[in-house]
Amino acid sequence: MIARSTSAFLFTSLFLATAALAGERGIITFVDGTKTDAEILFKHPNAPVIIVRSPRNSTVQSFPINEVQSVSSGGRTTAFSAARALKAEEKTRRELDRLWVDEMSPKQLGKYATENWEKKPLIVWAQPGTSGDAMIAASWLDEMGKPLTAPPWNLGSTKKRPNDPDTGEFDGDALLPAADQPYDAIQAGNRDHLGEFRLRHLTVERNANYKIRYKVAGNLWLKDGSDMGGGTQTGSLGSGDPGKHTVIRFCGKRMPSKATRKQASDDAEWAALSHWIKIDTGANGSIEVVGRSGGAGDRLTLEKGTLVVSEDSYLGNGVRASFYCKPDTTTILLDSAQLGCLHKLLDGRRATYGIAGKLMFGTPEHPLKRDLRFEAAYLELEELSAAAAPAQRTAGGSIVLGSTGEMIIHSADPTKARVIFCPRPDDAPCSAPALERGKRTLPSGISAVFLGKTDFNGVAFDGFYGGGIIAKPADRAKWKNVSFGPKNLGKPETLFKAP
Repeated sequence: MIARSTSAFLFTSLFLATAALAGERGIITFVDGTKTDAEILFKHPNAPVIIVRSPRNSTVQSFPINEVQSVSSGGRTTAFSAARALKAEEKTRRELDRLWVDEMSPKQLGKYATENWEKKPLIVWAQPGTSGDAMIAASWLDEMGKPLTAPPWNLGSTKKRPNDPDTGEFDGDALLPAADQPYDAIQAGNRDHLGEFRLRHLTVERNANYKIRYKVAGNLWLKDGSDMGGGTQTGSLGSGDPGKHTVIRFCGKRMPSKATRKQASDDAEWAALSHWIKIDTGANGSIEVVGRSGGAGDRLTLEKGTLVVSEDSYLGNGVRASFYCKPDTTTILLDSAQLGCLHKLLDGRRATYGIAGKLMFGTPEHPLKRDLRFEAAYLELEELSAAAAPAQRTAGGSIVLGSTGEMIIHSADPTKARVIFCPRPDDAPCSAPALERGKRTLPSGISAVFLGKTDFNGVAFDGFYGGGIIAKPADRAKWKNVSFGPKNLGKPETLFKAP
C-alpha cells in the first residue's frame, strides 16, 4: 500500500511539474549530461514519457522520464531523474534514433535541416501499448495532453460514388509514442479500398505501428523497432509544395508485422512501408532518405521533384517493379547509396531501373569519394531492346535510361571514386516466383540501354553481355576515365552496340 501510494505521488508530482512547463521552450538535460533544446508539451497521462516539439517545429517525439534528469525554463529547473550513465540498450537506441529527425552530418546533403516550420496542432496516441481505431477521437490526445472531443481528420468531400472510401486530412503532426508492448494505430478495411489520410510530420516510435493509408507531407521519423503502412495499398511521401525540403529517417530495425511480434526484425531493408509508394516533393522541393528501408512492396515512383538517398542509405521496391523516376525529376545518390529491388532476378523480366528524369551520382558540392556500385538484376540478353522505355514496370534491359533521361557523375577523383554498373552480388536473393513463373534459370549477365544524356567521367562496367550495352557512339566518345571489370562476358569493345 505504501509503495503504491509513493508511486502515485511521484507520478502526480511529475505530471504537475510538467504541466507547469507546458508550452515553454526549455533545455532538457538527460541523465548522462547530454542537453537539447525543445518545447515541452506535456507528461503523457498513460505512459512514462514527456512529449516535446523540436525548436524549428520539424518534429515531435517523446522522451522517457527515467532518461531525463531535468528541464530548465524561465529561470527555473525541474528535476526528474538522478544523473547516471545510460544503460547499454538506452545508449544503442540513442545512437540509432539520434536526438532529432532533422539532425545532419557530412553524409547528408541536409537541405531539410534549413527548414523552419510553422507551429501546427498535434495528435498523440492516447494509449501507447494498446491498439485501436485511428479514425476515432478516443484514440488521440491533443498537444495539451487532453482527449480529443472529435476525430482529428477533416474528411474529404470529393467522393465520386457513395461507396467510395473516406479520405481525410489532419492539418498538423502526429506521434505514436514508444511502449513496452507492440501496438497498432489501425484504419480498418480492405487494403485495396482504403482512403488516403494526409498529415504533416509523423513520428513512430518503438513498438508502434502506423497502419493507415498515409500521405506524409513533412518529415517522417521511424525510430528503431517501429513500423508503418502494413496492410495499405498505397502511400505518398513529400510536401507537393515547391521549395520545401523534408527528410525520411529510418532508424535501426523495423517491427515484424505479425500480431505475435516480440522483437524488432533483423531485415529492416526488406520491410515494406506500403504496396505502392509515390513521391512528390513539388517542383523545387526535395526529400532526403537517411537510413535503410524496403520502401514499396511493389512500385516506387518519383512523380515530381527531387529524391536524395544519403550516404549508406537505401530505398527499395518490390520484385515485380522498377525504380521509376518520371521526366523532369531529379534523383541523387551519394556514396554507397542504393535504390531498387535487391534481388538478383526480378519477376516478369523487369529492369531494376527506369530513368526518365535526371540521375546524379554525387553533386558538385558533395561529390563521390569512393566507388559506388550501381547494381542491377540479371536479365536474359534477348530481352535487350533499343525501344526500351522507362515505366513502373520497365522492360528492355537491366538498366534503362530513356530519351528524356540524364545520368551525371560528380566524382572527387574519377580514377578512384567511380560509378560501377554491375550485377547484384552472388549472395543476393533470387525470387523463386521469377524463376518458376518464367520457367527461367539465372541469366549470366546484365544489360543497359542509354538513350538519354550521359555525362560519364569515372565509370566502370562489369558483368555485361557482349552486345549488352546500347549507347550512341557519339555519346561514348565523350566519356572519360572508363574501365571494365573481370565479369564482363566479352572484351570491352564488344560490349557496346548502337541503338
